[in-house]
Formats: sequence, structure tokens, C-alpha cells
Amino acid sequence: MVALAPGRECGTCNACCVFPLIDSPEISKASGAVCCHSKAAGCDIYETRPGLCSRFFCGWRRNDKIPADWRPDRSGIFITFGTEGVPPQFGGASALTLMLVDNPLKTVRQTDFLNFVANCVAGRVPVFLALPGPKGMQAASLLLNEPQMEAAVKQNRGAVRLLLEQALKRFATHTYVPYAMAYESADVSS
Repeated sequence: MVALAPGRECGTCNACCVFPLIDSPEISKASGAVCCHSKAAGCDIYETRPGLCSRFFCGWRRNDKIPADWRPDRSGIFITFGTEGVPPQFGGASALTLMLVDNPLKTVRQTDFLNFVANCVAGRVPVFLALPGPKGMQAASLLLNEPQMEAAVKQNRGAVRLLLEQALKRFATHTYVPYAMAYESADVSS
């Protein structure tokens, strides 16, 4: 069982039912597609939902160091943890992926977001910035722990903001790659 941050509940947030790509024998869903079981009042199969769903909690639910007001549906930041794509110099550490799901430019200009990214980079926590792709496409992401960002963190938050804005410009020209589902028979995309 994953330890959860006290006092945090999903409420009406359904970001985990929309943004991530899920491809398992138990349940599959294209990225950007809403799970067919997600309804205004929540999951319509909540009591019998697949184990993959019942075991998943976003970063906001799992880590109390993430600001309390960053619930994904309110902040536009969907946070996940994982080791995929983390360079070896981090010694197998789990990375944070900050997927910007609502008004990315506004988000990267917020002081609390700049401070959070800067603290992660300064603390050698691997952190990725990501944007969801169009429905059925893989997300675009990039590692922020690069020498340019490390230097910017030591300068000021304006330098960090500038690099994040440049990253968003790079995403604007990104060619999104389709994802071929291995488990189409378990697809719950709507």
C-alpha cells in the first residue's frame, strides 16, 4: 500500500482517468481519452475497478511536499512518479513528471511552480516537464535537470522561468508519436 499525504482526497478530480496512457492486460486507455467509466460523480465501477486503478495515486495524493493547492483539476498539473527515462547519474531514483494539462504558459510563470522546479533541480531530484499529446499520441517530455537549468536555479527564478518558457516553445514544434496499444482488447477509451 502506498502512503498518502494526509488530508488529500481526489474529490471530483478525474485527471488520472484522462491524461495517462494505460496499456496493460487489466485495463488499457489511450492517452488523452477519457475512460468510459469516468462520470461526473466519479468512477461508475469504483467498487470493482481494476487493481491497476485502485493502486494508482497521483503525486499530489502521495507526497505532502507537493503544494496542497496543486490538485490536478485545480492546478492543471498532473504529477506522476517513475523511473522510466531517468539517466543513470541519478542512481535509480524515481523522477517526478510534471504534466501541464491546463494553460502551460500560465503554470510555468507561477512563483510556486518556479520554486518547486528550482528546489527539485537544486536537490538533485530528477524532474521531467511534460505535455499530453493529442488523443492516442505519446506525451512530450524533457528532463529539466540539465546544466542550463542547474545554472539558472543558482541565478534567479526569472532565469528558471525563461528556460521553462523555451521548453514550451520546443513542445510547440514537437512531433507527437502515435502509440500502438498492446492490449486493445482491454481498451476503455471513450
